[in-house]
Amino acid sequence: MSVQYNDRLVWPGGKKKAFTLSYDDGITQDGRLIELFDRYKVKGTFNLNPGLFGKTGTVAAGKKEAAHDKFGKDEIKRIYAGHEAAGHGNVHCCMAGMDAARCVEEIAASRKGLEEIYHRPVTGFAYAFGAYDETVLKTLAACGISYARTIESTKRFDIPEDFLKWHPTCHHGDPDLEALADEFLSDAVYFNMKTAAKLFYVWGHSYEFDQDENWDVMERFLAKIAGHADVWYATNGEICAYVKAFEQLIYTVDGTCIYNPTAVTLYVGGIFGGDYVEVKPGETAAAVPAVEM
Repeated sequence: MSVQYNDRLVWPGGKKKAFTLSYDDGITQDGRLIELFDRYKVKGTFNLNPGLFGKTGTVAAGKKEAAHDKFGKDEIKRIYAGHEAAGHGNVHCCMAGMDAARCVEEIAASRKGLEEIYHRPVTGFAYAFGAYDETVLKTLAACGISYARTIESTKRFDIPEDFLKWHPTCHHGDPDLEALADEFLSDAVYFNMKTAAKLFYVWGHSYEFDQDENWDVMERFLAKIAGHADVWYATNGEICAYVKAFEQLIYTVDGTCIYNPTAVTLYVGGIFGGDYVEVKPGETAAAVPAVEM
């Protein structure tokens, strides 16, 4: 026999599924992508390079050449309204192998440039080229970065244990994208000893749709993934903040009561059952009774 406490994370409203998107470089194709996001009512995080605002160019990288024109500084707030802006380095350089001082310049200047636009802390990040090492990780933490996305696909729906090494589920061009969407939307129990709550994270660059001439792929995907009442559609930052708040919950020794010291309403449930409890800021709530198995 075993006793399973119902002390695991579930998403806002008691949902067990969360979906987020992340796109890099702050390029003009983002405008078309955001129109799709807004139409389907999903949220994205867009990772920008303040030191390159307004720059124009092209990108090929072994594929069809496509425009790689950056939005100007005065366009950022309007274009990305309703979504999250995060850092991507000041000038999109590879920081792996750099000394700490140069990493500080690339990370802090990126953060400062965005904060001058938004007039609030900007603590999200995505690694340029997906490149990082221990020096970069330590510098990100020292610069107050809350999370940083890699480009390493997990093909899973796990919540990251280290948000500075946040591995996405997959790229939008992954051949398993549709199958992963079906698995994510399924109500079958997602087996993870920490929580049954699922997190589906898709990333990419909007210029890739021009290169591959496949904007229809994203539209079909969004039509499938959007509009489900049991899914929380959130930005990267919203998900990170919720998880970090959840980690601050305080339990009585016997696991029957939960105190929430944060300013965020949190939801606590079990791995196998659908019951959950809402724990409001500054309040204590009775946990869902433990299950004997």
